[in-house]
Amino acid sequence: MQRIFHVANAVLVCAAIGFAWGQHQSWSATGGSLFGWVMVTAAVVFALLAALVWAIHDYRAWIALGEGGLPSNIFGWFAVTAMRPMAGDPYDQSVFAGKLGSSTDQTFLGDLPTRAGPRPTVAPHAVPHRQTDQIPDRGVMQQLSNMFDGIVARNDDRLHYQLSQYEKHNQAIWLRDVEGGNPATGLGGEIGHFHPSDGSMHTILSPSDAKQVLDKGWGELHSMARFKRIFPTETFVMLYAPARAEHVPVIRDIIEAATRYALPRGNNSIKG
Repeated sequence: MQRIFHVANAVLVCAAIGFAWGQHQSWSATGGSLFGWVMVTAAVVFALLAALVWAIHDYRAWIALGEGGLPSNIFGWFAVTAMRPMAGDPYDQSVFAGKLGSSTDQTFLGDLPTRAGPRPTVAPHAVPHRQTDQIPDRGVMQQLSNMFDGIVARNDDRLHYQLSQYEKHNQAIWLRDVEGGNPATGLGGEIGHFHPSDGSMHTILSPSDAKQVLDKGWGELHSMARFKRIFPTETFVMLYAPARAEHVPVIRDIIEAATRYALPRGNNSIKG
């Protein structure tokens, strides 16, 4: 990979030299000063090199996030970089506000406690969507994994694990009866998954439950959730990793609410 960036650097320098020569010819033909030509050329070279330094730093930071829904190579990075101008505000509830209290809205959560402390820092990349601090220790991570396993085990007549259609590398909770699920979720039977690298999770909540999760500080919207060609639901939520063991029961309540939302209306009770 270093070789790719060395080649890119050489290409940028050659491009800068070519641009500079063209500018020199143009400025000479129009009587431009040598000082002006040097200043413009220096600015162009500086901008190109600054862009290269940023790209190398950002690429390395992106690779460090681990595997996600895109290939972990330069082509995946180009794709996710192209998404960045389209990213939405992860706290903007206007994307689903019109569905609050609608015929498709439901609520399964009781009154959640407010998450103490600041929200974790979330990487600026849409894929993989990960937090970069407040990573739980191994014991809390195991509790989180056990919590997911317990929900599936207690309801194995209706739920099972299957590869996430979005993550591509992580197992997700799915409905066994995909066709019989709630179509309002928009994800065809996938309920949610957690990321072993940082302990964060993705799930689909009802509008009312998503609002409470955002308001109480337990998560945020995926930055691309407003684009229906990418995610067919506006309430595709990232749940922050449990910072301590006391957070795990709250996360369990949220995942159980997501599970009930995915099940058919009127037949959505689960074994807790």
